[in-house]
Amino acid sequence: MMWLIGASILLVRGAGYLHDRSWHSWALGLGLALGAIKARVLLDRVARTAVMRVLARGKAGFLGFFSVRSWMLIAVMMGGGIALRRLVVHPGVVGAGIMGAIYIGVGTALLIADRIFWRAVIEPIPDAGNLVA
Repeated sequence: MMWLIGASILLVRGAGYLHDRSWHSWALGLGLALGAIKARVLLDRVARTAVMRVLARGKAGFLGFFSVRSWMLIAVMMGGGIALRRLVVHPGVVGAGIMGAIYIGVGTALLIADRIFWRAVIEPIPDAGNLVA
């Protein structure tokens, strides 16, 4: 659920940066493409690792499905997004297309990779081979 909520927030925020700007359509396309690539290259592996961690424990607490290192990386990424949004890019300026592409890309990546978590929830006992597709 956390990745689904995070993806939803990022996609809505990214769409807000691209709203009413037809010349930003390139940013939407770029964000979607980069998000799909990021999901397959990076986040699928992270999601599989998290699922295997939960399966090995038998159950997970709210914060227990990611390692401390992963949580620190999440905090750095969130802080970076907040800093960019407040210091550099505002919705009414030219850089909004870039920020929209970043948000759309990360949100898309989370949404695509989230399928691994949902598959693990739906299947009674998933094996590592079924978590790939």
